[in-house]
Amino acid sequence: MAKVLAGDKSVFRVRRWLGLNENPDGDTQLAAGEAAEMRNFRVTRDGNLQLRPGYRVTHGERTWGAVRGVWTGRVGETETCVFASGGHLWSLEPETGAAQQLGGLTLTDDDTHFFGFDGKLYALTGHEYAVWDGVNAVAAVEGYRPLVAVATAPTGGGTQLEQVNKLTGARRVWLSPNGTAAAFQLPEAGLASVDYVRSRATGANLAFTANVTAGTVTLAAVPAAGTNSVEVGYTHGTSFRAQVEGMRVSELFNGANDNRVFLCGDGSNRLLYSGLDYDGRARADYFPDLNVLDAGSANEPVTSVIRDGTRLDVFKTDSCYTVRYGTITLESGAVTAAFYLAPASRAIGNDALGQTRIVNNCPRTLWGGAVYEWRSFANYADDVDESQTRALSGRVHATLSAMSLQGAVTFDDYTRQEYYILEGGRAVVNSYATDTWFVYTDFPFGQLFLWRGGLYGCLPTGDIAHISRRYASDGGAAISAFWRSGSLSFDAEWRRKYTPRIFVTMKPEPRGRVEVTARTNRRGDYEKLAVSSGLATLADADFRRWSFGTNREPQTAKLNLRARKFTFLQLVLESDTDWSSATIVSADIVLRRGGDVRN
Repeated sequence: MAKVLAGDKSVFRVRRWLGLNENPDGDTQLAAGEAAEMRNFRVTRDGNLQLRPGYRVTHGERTWGAVRGVWTGRVGETETCVFASGGHLWSLEPETGAAQQLGGLTLTDDDTHFFGFDGKLYALTGHEYAVWDGVNAVAAVEGYRPLVAVATAPTGGGTQLEQVNKLTGARRVWLSPNGTAAAFQLPEAGLASVDYVRSRATGANLAFTANVTAGTVTLAAVPAAGTNSVEVGYTHGTSFRAQVEGMRVSELFNGANDNRVFLCGDGSNRLLYSGLDYDGRARADYFPDLNVLDAGSANEPVTSVIRDGTRLDVFKTDSCYTVRYGTITLESGAVTAAFYLAPASRAIGNDALGQTRIVNNCPRTLWGGAVYEWRSFANYADDVDESQTRALSGRVHATLSAMSLQGAVTFDDYTRQEYYILEGGRAVVNSYATDTWFVYTDFPFGQLFLWRGGLYGCLPTGDIAHISRRYASDGGAAISAFWRSGSLSFDAEWRRKYTPRIFVTMKPEPRGRVEVTARTNRRGDYEKLAVSSGLATLADADFRRWSFGTNREPQTAKLNLRARKFTFLQLVLESDTDWSSATIVSADIVLRRGGDVRN
């Protein structure tokens, strides 16, 4: 935007910085404040341009390898941070870097997904399903022993109750003795073992013999007649535990409540979901055999599930489905939960396994080299569909299309309202508070997490680092930042222009400094002019670069550039130090128009 002054002079003013715009048609149509090239700068909530935060590795002896997954939350009564590395789970104090191995089950050193449930922490690796209760050692999830039948007579039969559990071959059955028979036929034959027989009234174990091939139990003494007075626990030789252990992604959903665990990510189109036990308790160790949803065809896998209001969105690599909670009446007259699957999109889905995030109340997926937002415009409770889906990332399409989004990691820093896409040492960041995009390079984090309001990241070495503007370097290494505007014609492509000076306004802060220059269609080697706006502070004081500035109001610097006879001009801002910071409020380019452009 330009303001015409007296005569043929004008001032081109940048009052708000608008992030990166990799316009495929070139950079001559960019708005004031948009960057044709931008790395390691960010846009603040107030619309200022700022050097990205650096990081410092937290101290503490590191004995683990690369971090495979990280989780923060409450386990039992304690707020904790847990990560997976080297086949073990570790508790971490991020502020100091101190870590303690939790011990117990050794896991596969692979990407690990965590979720909290019923005060415990569960972990999925695609090979194991483990649990930690905050007190005891990490252990494999044993699996709930379901009550498969009740009112079972000595000759068998009875009423079927709970489904068998995929996690275990263990079952139990309640017997109703007739007072004369000591032998009982169990619901299944070909057993691995009969584990116990006990009185339900007293809890005392009863002596017995068993024929596992025939599936019969004979008590040493004839029990008194009764209804459901004896419980038998047995184990069948067949279980489907591998189906649960092969999953890599979870989500909690049950309509209005989050008391069922949905699992996906084994490379199939299948979702498994947990059940409630006989007492109505929600469990993460009970996956009934028939609690399965097949999302569309088996040709493409389910890559992510996420709860969105009162529905569950299910994403495949080529489509999207929604799941709604309902009920169904069985032939017995019993009413049970039912989940209804409906298609939402047959063209757009999600490529990155488990990387769907709810951002600003809407799901976001990575698909086809872009970021898609799934929004229900009419009513939050409405189902999403393809017509309500929009690509958000057109302004950074060139960068995203060069990244391998199938292996990318996403993260929502909701405290600063910034959405990250991490891959290959780069981060593409969307500030959804300002609707701007920017790119961080030399940003090698594989995982990000929040701890007590602070942002932390996991380096490939396994180190944990605190990411903050308190640090002006990346662990001591310089941060190379660059910002370049589009080719500005100042609404007069046919005329030559002259720029005697540029004004840059910066916010005072410790060691505030940035270099300013320009490029034109005639010359690209203008002098780099430093702009400093330091603020005296004893915090992190460096007397080699000490400033006596105490004024906390923005400071404006005048730079004599003297660019002549150009048609297009690009404003350039740079920083490449391990000690400086910068927050740029505005830039003003003084212009004088000349005659027509000459060939």
